[in-house]
Amino acid sequence: MRAYVAVVEAESFTQAAIRMQLSKALISKYVGALESSLGVRLLNRTTRRMSVTDSGKAYYVRCISVLQEIDEIESALRSEHNQPEGTLRINAPMSFSELTLMPVITEFTHLHPDVTVKLELADRFVDLVEEGVDLAIRIGALPDSSLVVRKLTDMQMMLCASPDYVANTDIPFTLESLPQHQCIFDSNYKYKDRWVFGRGEQAISIPIHSRININSARAVNELLLSGQGISLLPSFVVQKEIETGCLVRLFKEHEPESTGVYALYPHRKHLSAKVRLFIDALVKAFEK
Repeated sequence: MRAYVAVVEAESFTQAAIRMQLSKALISKYVGALESSLGVRLLNRTTRRMSVTDSGKAYYVRCISVLQEIDEIESALRSEHNQPEGTLRINAPMSFSELTLMPVITEFTHLHPDVTVKLELADRFVDLVEEGVDLAIRIGALPDSSLVVRKLTDMQMMLCASPDYVANTDIPFTLESLPQHQCIFDSNYKYKDRWVFGRGEQAISIPIHSRININSARAVNELLLSGQGISLLPSFVVQKEIETGCLVRLFKEHEPESTGVYALYPHRKHLSAKVRLFIDALVKAFEK
C-alpha cells in the first residue's frame, strides 16, 4: 500500500523507488501483488506513461487515511518510551505563519529532532482528512465540522496608516470619508468590496474601491510603512509597528469585535505524540 501511494504521488515507478529507497522492480512487484489481491487494476501502464484508473484514485484516497492511522498508532506506542517521530503535516495562513509560526516550529524541531515538519502556507481551507493534514490553523469564524478545535489566541482587525500619510493628506479622517483615501485592500479579508466597523447591530459597512488589491497582509503592511495609504489588517501583522510608532491606529473606537485563532485537527482515538506536542507548543507560545 505504501508503494502504491508513492507511485501515485511521484507519477513514476522510478521516482517512487528512489523515494522509498527500494528497487524499481520491487516497487512494481508490490503494486502488482496489490492489484492481484484486490482483483482490480489500479494503474494503466504503457512504455511511455502511467495513469491512475478511477478505481485507483478512490483506493489512493482511502490508503492515505489508513496509512496515516497506522503511523499514528505506531507513533503513539513508540512515544511512550521514545521521542516522537515521523512527518507532521501542517496547513496555515501565509502571513500568520511567516510572522508568528516560524519561532514555534524552530523550537519544536530543535526539541524533537526525529519529527519532520511539512508546512503548507495557504489561505484556502483544506480538507484535513482527505489531504492527509495533521493540523491546521484557522482565523475567524469556523464552519461546523467533526474536527477538534483548540483556541490559541484572539485577533483584532486594525485600520492603520503611517504617520507620514496621516500628516500629508488633506482628506478628513472619518468613516464616511474613507472611500476618498488611498485604501489598500488585503484580499484575504472576508468581505471583498467593503470594510466593516463596529459590532453587532452597530456595525457600519463602508464600500471600498481600492486601486491596489494584494492577497498578502505582509505586502500590504510594507506599502503602509512607505506611506502609500490606509488598510485594515490583522493585529499580528501591525502590532509591533503600532507599538514602535511606525504606524498609527485609526478609529479604534469603531473596530470590529475580535475573532479567534484556532488549531484544528481530526478527531481520532489515537492522537499521535507529534500532533499533541505541537499543539502544546502552540498553546504555550500564545500564552506569553
